[in-house]
Amino acid sequence: MTVRDRLVLTFAVVGGLLVLPALFAAQRLTDLRDLAVEERGRQADATLAVGRLEAGLVELQSALLRYTAARDPARGPTASDERLREATFRTLERLDAELRHIEDAGYVEASPPLAAALTAVGNEVRAIDELMTAGEVTAATDRYAGFEAHIEEARTRLQELAGGIAARAEADFERARAISTAARQSTVLAVAIAVVLTALLATWTTRAVTQPLSRVGAAMAEVAEGDFDLPPDLPYDRKDEIGDLAVSFQTMTRRLAELDRLKAEFMGVASHELKTPINVIRGYTELIEEELAGEITEHQREIMQRIGEQTRVLTRQVSRLMDISRLETGSYVLEPEPVLVEDLILGVRRAFEVLAAEKGVEFSTEIREGTPAIVQVDVDIVRDEVLSNLVSNALKFTPEGGRVSVFTWGEGSSLVIEVADTGPGIGPEHRPHVFEKYYQVERSRSVGAGLGLAIAREMAEAHGGTIELVDRDPPGATFLVRLPALAEPAGTGRGPGKRRPPVGEALGTPGAA
Repeated sequence: MTVRDRLVLTFAVVGGLLVLPALFAAQRLTDLRDLAVEERGRQADATLAVGRLEAGLVELQSALLRYTAARDPARGPTASDERLREATFRTLERLDAELRHIEDAGYVEASPPLAAALTAVGNEVRAIDELMTAGEVTAATDRYAGFEAHIEEARTRLQELAGGIAARAEADFERARAISTAARQSTVLAVAIAVVLTALLATWTTRAVTQPLSRVGAAMAEVAEGDFDLPPDLPYDRKDEIGDLAVSFQTMTRRLAELDRLKAEFMGVASHELKTPINVIRGYTELIEEELAGEITEHQREIMQRIGEQTRVLTRQVSRLMDISRLETGSYVLEPEPVLVEDLILGVRRAFEVLAAEKGVEFSTEIREGTPAIVQVDVDIVRDEVLSNLVSNALKFTPEGGRVSVFTWGEGSSLVIEVADTGPGIGPEHRPHVFEKYYQVERSRSVGAGLGLAIAREMAEAHGGTIELVDRDPPGATFLVRLPALAEPAGTGRGPGKRRPPVGEALGTPGAA
């Protein structure tokens, strides 16, 4: 079963376990609603019928009284007497109809006593009507007293029926409450069972997915540390996505191991092959400097000295190709030593003044008053990887006639080195990313890989320092490098200024960016 199928099955089962209690509860609530609606309709019909019956009894009593009282014994029946008689019997028919409504509402067990009482009332009405028809008005009037007794009996039975309806309503309410309680208990139990089963199923699915992924993750962490030995307990044989991942990881690790071996071989061969021509160049340079190949002028000697110096720099760069990689991963061991700040800046000036002159860019360095005399750094790293990266970038983007300046001063217990130029600067949208690996501000003008500033920052931070791009509005870019100082200045300034210049002051602007 694949991971996707496992997850789909898990979600389906969990959904079913959660839906079933909900469906059960919905069904019980539907039953309860139907019961409430049905009983409410019956009770309402019966209650209305009781009210109409009570009103009908009053109306019947009044109509019969008018019928018997309005008849003159000395004369025969009149049209008015006939209307009163018809009204009395219509009222009696309505009483019978209301009684049927009560029976239809489901209260048959409570209606027989009332039906008997209403039958007696009807019989009395008919008996009185027979007397009235026979002209025995006095006898009919005397019998009216017995009719009232039957009316009172009917009212009593009607009150009993009303009490029965109320008792029936209370019983229905208790029944509904029992259904609600049972539904609630059943729902809670079903939900509890569903939660337990869901937790067990989720635990099973989680363990089936996370445990092999954790082993793969631990193996990846080991590979990231450079250990390419494949662990034997990875789920290579699983027939799902995790098994595919494990097999892909196995293939990747084997290829990485092979690439690591090839890289080591390449670095060894490249270092050996590069050192040979570099040593030849260096040997010929020394021969020329010693005038073994003929006399040279002072200017030529100075040029040869600079060639020799750059040859030595290139030699060190070749030997440190792997050292830089180890520095990025935190495994590189620096070799700090006390270095005169003056010598550090002089090395930078000598490395770039010829290139600046060829580009027509004014290049200057200055050690301001208050600059620490000595710093404890790996001089090759700081000079060739940090400062050289900044200065070479500044020269690359500064147009002819522009200026690149390097200044130093002290700030607390730190040495601050400023590298500023009058080039086009760096746009606000690029500034947060300039120190990211492989990020290039202007690809059309850059031929590098976008690693220079990233490596420079790592080197500065490895020395306990920082490097930052100063945000200023005027054209140009200004970088500040801060390194922990080893010794305070000797008391006199090393440059013509008497204070630390603001950022960009050396460029003739209020600030540079």
